[in-house]
Formats: sequence, structure tokens, C-alpha cells
Amino acid sequence: MKKRKRVVRAGNLVWATICTPPAPNDPEHVRAAKSRATTAARKALNLKAACRRLEMLLAASFAPSDFHLILTYRPNDLPATRKEALKRLRKFLAQLRAYRKARSLPLKYVYATEGLHGDKRFHHHLVINATAGDYDLIRSLWVWGDQIDLERIADRDYYGLARYLTKEAAEGKPNGAQSWTPSRGLQKPTVETSWVDGDETLTAPAGCYVIERDERQNEFAGYSYIKYRIARPQPRQTRPRRTKASLPIPPTLYEIDAPMRPHVRR
Repeated sequence: MKKRKRVVRAGNLVWATICTPPAPNDPEHVRAAKSRATTAARKALNLKAACRRLEMLLAASFAPSDFHLILTYRPNDLPATRKEALKRLRKFLAQLRAYRKARSLPLKYVYATEGLHGDKRFHHHLVINATAGDYDLIRSLWVWGDQIDLERIADRDYYGLARYLTKEAAEGKPNGAQSWTPSRGLQKPTVETSWVDGDETLTAPAGCYVIERDERQNEFAGYSYIKYRIARPQPRQTRPRRTKASLPIPPTLYEIDAPMRPHVRR
């Protein structure tokens, strides 16, 4: 008996399911059992769900070392409407894009604007690819606030960040609707489907970290699901050559950034 396999890949994040689909000549009770298995598989890989769709988009387009920012406003500069808040954010992004373009640096981002929970003050969540000197540049361009909270994506992981950015529905949209805006050209997850033998199982390759796993089986149908993270290759460690005089070591990409500011949850 053949089973249906579906694999979604986004960067180093992989989701996969295998299930037994119904056949046209199945008796009603067998077809019902198989339908429950396929329904479970669809739910596991439901890319229509806002949180999961954003998780895979972030995993496909951003590295764990990229940034999540929270841009807030001074009391005297607080916008009166969401429209005005978005106008200021887009002006900020246009200036940041122009700065990077002049230096042949790309800009990738996803942003979400919130203002319905907590103290009801508008603020922006912004995920961007990191480059040298980001914090000082962003501080100089964000002229409507005195504080910018910054963290690495790795501090929350992709799912934690996606859930955080989708906790508030966009104005006029139901909970679960897309409430974020991506830049153009972001990488999209790839989806592969195939037929496999009935005895095939889902396992993570050696060295991968299993995040979630689920499996159900009855006499008529089977369903299995796995979500895992592929280990990123580590740079080779080489022994430094001994010299008579040691030269100063240039700063790395992130060492030249301003010190990390403590993150404030909102």
C-alpha cells in the first residue's frame, strides 16, 4: 500500500508528513479512518495558518544571527492612527534601504505594527538581515523614539518569533489573518510531494535536532509527522600561524555593533 509523503523545507528547518490517503474503492469505515489520517497531516503542515506561514518564511529568508527590533515612540511623538504609524515606519525603511543600497548591501525585512494590547501604544516589530553598524544607524534614522529593543532571531527561534509577531490581529482582520508585511524577494519554503512505500518511516538525518514528532496508526491507516532543524556547518578550526609579532585582530561583523540592549517584552 502506497502512502503520500509531503516535505516542506525552509532554510535549515524541515517539516514532513506521511499518511495513508483514502482510495475510491475503500469501504466507508476504511475511508473514514484514512480521511482522519490525511486531515491530521494537513493540519500538521497547514501553511495557511498565519503563525506557521510566518515561521517558515522567517526560516527560509533569515539567519539565526539576524535581528528582531522593536521600534517605540516618545510620548510626544506617538502617532494618533495606525496609518500615521505605518507612514513613519515606511519612511524609516526607505532611508535604511537607500543607505544600504549606496553600499551594495541588501535589505530584507518583515514588519508588524501593533497597538491593541498592553498600554495601547503603537509600536513596530521589525525583522531584518543584519549588517555591520546596524544599531547606531537605526538609532540615527528612528527619530521618533529614544529606545530600540534589539535581539537575535536565535534568542526566540523562528517559531517563538512568529508566534510573538502574530499575537495581535491586524486592524479589521480576524485573529489568525496575516498581520505582517514582507519585503520583496524573500525566499519562500519549498514543498515536495511523492508516493512512498507503506513501510517507509520519517526520521531526521544524523546530526539534526528533532523539534516535534507525532505518529498515529490503526489497522486501516497511518500518519506520522516530524519537524527538525538541520545543523549548520561549522567553520573549520585552523591553528594560527606563529609569527614574531602579532597584528591587531580586526573586529568581526557583530563586534563592531553597539552593545546589545536588553530586550523588553511588550
